[in-house]
Amino acid sequence: MRLSPRRAIAATFAAYGLASGVWNGASASVVADVGASATGFGIALTMFTGFYLVSMSGAGVLASRIGVQRVLILALLTMGPALGLCVGASSEIWMFAALSLYGAIGGLMDSTMNAEGARVEQDSGKPIFVQFHAIASGAVAVGALIGGYLAFHGIAWVGAWMVEAALVAAALAVTRVIVERPADAVRLKGGARLKGVDLGLAILGLAVGVSIVCEGSALAWSTLLLRRMSPGLAAFAGVGATFFAGFQSMARFRVDRARRVVSDRTLMLGSYAVASIGLLLVAADGGFALTAFGFAVLGAGTAAIVPCGFSLAARRPGLSAGLAISAVSFFGLFPRAPAPLVTGVVADALSLPVAFFGLALLMLVAMLGVALFVPREARAFVQLSPKGAAE
Repeated sequence: MRLSPRRAIAATFAAYGLASGVWNGASASVVADVGASATGFGIALTMFTGFYLVSMSGAGVLASRIGVQRVLILALLTMGPALGLCVGASSEIWMFAALSLYGAIGGLMDSTMNAEGARVEQDSGKPIFVQFHAIASGAVAVGALIGGYLAFHGIAWVGAWMVEAALVAAALAVTRVIVERPADAVRLKGGARLKGVDLGLAILGLAVGVSIVCEGSALAWSTLLLRRMSPGLAAFAGVGATFFAGFQSMARFRVDRARRVVSDRTLMLGSYAVASIGLLLVAADGGFALTAFGFAVLGAGTAAIVPCGFSLAARRPGLSAGLAISAVSFFGLFPRAPAPLVTGVVADALSLPVAFFGLALLMLVAMLGVALFVPREARAFVQLSPKGAAE
């Protein structure tokens, strides 16, 4: 099988997803081991998110200086050790520091691999971008189940080494086939600037940020929620993240087919509605099975939002894909930065289900924002008839 840029980026998304899954599956055990409260965990996640967002927004600057390939390799080779520090945390201070480092590396990889993935899609002329996210979600599902089980039995380091192997393999693939494009580097210089960013792109960034908040909350808090809900099933508390990511992955493999029929904006609006239903099911606090099902619905609902939002941004006239995605990431900071701490405080003051109810309301507000302020646009890809004429 010939190695191609498409396969190299797919391997990068898969390795990133596996790392995320292992951490989120193991997180409840780490929180218990270090004796952190929900608020303490929220502070740690806030630090993670802050470093993640700063790094993600500045990735374009670094890529313009050293190249996309080198940025990807740097992130791939440093993410494994950072994950090892996270799952091996023995105190709250250790957990805070490790998550900050992991967030900085994760944000760097996230922005760069998405920009490169959008460019690979544009080069191919086919709707394949969402497939990269589907691969990542599938890897998260596998990693969460494995990470949760291994951490419960005190051997989370095994999962970290498994992730390290995947990251090194992806780095080797990137080294072989990802090439630099000077024209793109010139457009990336100076990083994301607000010049040329209109209200629609800003609202898109906020709405995408809300979806990422809900995705991150499902991954970060589902294991703790299910562990508290059913202590007897603590070894399988990672199933919430697994259901979320697994159904998200299955839905994402179908999204590109839907993009041939409807616009990215239309897909996003429908997805917000489904995701809100999933969050309300989680908030209902109806037991282990219903809550896990709610995370599955949430996963299916969020499947199209982020990749379609990034794809919309990448096609904006007057900005390179990297700059547009960095701009979306910048505006996404406003809902994302305070969300972990607010969730932790609400969880301690009221309950985690109440926090998820608040996220459901936030998701509905984001849907309204996209409907009112993000312009309608033509389909990104046109399905051709057998004769080659556009339908």
